[in-house]
Amino acid sequence: MTQHRAGFVNIIGMPNSGKSTLVNSLMNLKMSIVSPKPQTTRQRVFSIWNEENLQIIYSDLPGWIENEKYTLHKLMNDMVRDSDLDADVLLILHDPTQKFQFSERLIQLIHKSKLPKIYTINKIDQTDSKKLKNSEEDLKLIFDTDSIFKISALNGSGIEVLKSEILKYIPIHEAYYSKDYISDKPIRFFLSEIIREKILDLYSEEIPYSVFIEINSCTGVDEQAELARIEAIIYVNRKSQIPIILGKNGDKIKELGTKSRIEIEKYLQQRVYLGLSVKLKENWREDINYIEKKGILR
Repeated sequence: MTQHRAGFVNIIGMPNSGKSTLVNSLMNLKMSIVSPKPQTTRQRVFSIWNEENLQIIYSDLPGWIENEKYTLHKLMNDMVRDSDLDADVLLILHDPTQKFQFSERLIQLIHKSKLPKIYTINKIDQTDSKKLKNSEEDLKLIFDTDSIFKISALNGSGIEVLKSEILKYIPIHEAYYSKDYISDKPIRFFLSEIIREKILDLYSEEIPYSVFIEINSCTGVDEQAELARIEAIIYVNRKSQIPIILGKNGDKIKELGTKSRIEIEKYLQQRVYLGLSVKLKENWREDINYIEKKGILR
């Protein structure tokens, strides 16, 4: 009988390197929201791949923020700093289309870790051969490695080879989670993330980074009712942001509600009523007690 294997793969990199897209590709399922805007991922999200004798927990971490402008940024970076505490292997992801390379502080963190590491270049479908070669040579020099995997998380190129490499580092161990789990997060988290993804799509400037979403009420989902009823609160950082969220005559929040509802209905596979409201919580990104209380990073 084949022994059961289970382990954690922590994925780290700079913002917009494609970590969430990679997890979605590895899981063959949308587990994390994605956006071309940086700092899309705020929380650490476990995505759990299950087979009969295998369980792999992919940990999607926030991108490393070089300028920790807010308390929120420091707390997000703390997740990266602690990334080797429970991992069996680190997957370091690099985006060669970005102008900047790895942060020196992130490089130091990676060097400091004694865990096995899988160095991976993403977005090969968006990179010319010269830039790809230069990125590969840079990574080999920075991290003193001859093994670089090249993938496109978006179109799936190289993903099966990467999966095979990951499997080499998954130890013999019983399952950490029940085999019917695909994430450590509750349904309300995914609903709030869908709304936040649409805010990232619809609003510009500071707005997407100044809000967090709280699901105030969620009924009919567990029962698979004919109509699920969800009420969500959009908290903003400054009073001046409320009219921006609402838009002229409420047009913007109506568009947000419609697009969020359609995506939530796809996710839940049931009809949904979605109510959205806006509230002010000034300077919440600097309030560590409030961030903890609301579970914004949990």
